[in-house]
Amino acid sequence: MTAASTERLHGASVSEQELFDALVAHERSEESVISDYERTAATTSSRAASYLISLIVEDERRHHRLLMELANTVRAESTMEERGRTVPAADMQFDPDELLASTERFLDVERRDRGELRRLARRLRANAESPIAAMVLDVLVSDTARHIKMLRSLKKMARRARRARRARRGWRT
Repeated sequence: MTAASTERLHGASVSEQELFDALVAHERSEESVISDYERTAATTSSRAASYLISLIVEDERRHHRLLMELANTVRAESTMEERGRTVPAADMQFDPDELLASTERFLDVERRDRGELRRLARRLRANAESPIAAMVLDVLVSDTARHIKMLRSLKKMARRARRARRARRGWRT
């Protein structure tokens, strides 16, 4: 969706306004989709369909929130006016060694989970009576892959911060 929002960002560049408009438009389209999903989940006679659609609604609500936070971030960065929750900028106000250790620990947990979830999904797929349960496990595997991707990004950020900290220390000596 590229429909313009009704909000003008005073002081924003054309590209910032266009990005803001696109985020707001997409967020609004998510709103109507969520309503449609909820209506379908509530009216279907299939418990399986209602269950799966409810899972989708949970994801769509998170998408809706993230789009709002991204739009708020564009607004805050282009106009210096903060409204609502924003996506934080990558900061360097942390102990990189501590973050690296935590990230490695979490990556180990997520990788083990991914393997176990894949094994469970294979077992459930072998049971022809549980296709929905196997699909739910596949969703969990996908979520775990997303967690791993986020943790890898944190790890890169921590490594950059550690290099910068070491460079500063080397500069002073």
